[in-house]
Amino acid sequence: MDVLGRVFRENLGIKLAAIALSFLVYFHVRTEREEERTFRVPVELKGLPDSLTWTGEMPEDVSVTLSGKLKNILRLRLTPLSIDVDVSRAGPGRFQRVLSSGDVPVPAGSNLLVTHFAGAEHLDIVIERKMSKQVRILPLVAGRPPQGYVLTGPPTAVPESTTVSGPASIVSLTDSLYTEPIDVSARSESFSQRVGLDLEGKPYTSSESLVEAFVSIEADSLPAPEGRAAADE
Repeated sequence: MDVLGRVFRENLGIKLAAIALSFLVYFHVRTEREEERTFRVPVELKGLPDSLTWTGEMPEDVSVTLSGKLKNILRLRLTPLSIDVDVSRAGPGRFQRVLSSGDVPVPAGSNLLVTHFAGAEHLDIVIERKMSKQVRILPLVAGRPPQGYVLTGPPTAVPESTTVSGPASIVSLTDSLYTEPIDVSARSESFSQRVGLDLEGKPYTSSESLVEAFVSIEADSLPAPEGRAAADE
């Protein structure tokens, strides 16, 4: 064991340097090879003034296949690609654009080539004025209280209203905004609950994201209908 230990320790620095150098040579040779990789490249609007917004169809991303030296492809992990569509000079109205491989911002000097471009390539949006408006918040109840209990009135929210901001054509027609459903099927007394606003799929934003909803429930003082009473027996 002592002999093996001496053999291992002799010129240890040189041996470690040789191992490190071999890894560097391998890495260099490996990354100099030509390879092909596919990326999901996001599509973003750039330069739209704060006073404007948009509606319509715009792809979130496209599929782009690049070929070139592996080292240049790996660099894209540090500086991800993004297709930026300049709308700084676009005013209110329809804006159409067909995306292509020429829109992919391949880094200068990387010698990377776009060999395949696919996805929802057609951008078709309407740019319009942004509008803000105060609207009512309506708590949405799901289910019914257990037998013998009833809601004593519509639920209320604090705050009672919120400011929505978005396309004028849509916001101008919006008078209220529902909360997410509040389940009352197992409730036998009044309660309050923090609940989010139902903004899924809405083309506007809200100044409030959570509200306190108050639901009033009491024992039903009215006698059950005869048919229902007989069924319960």
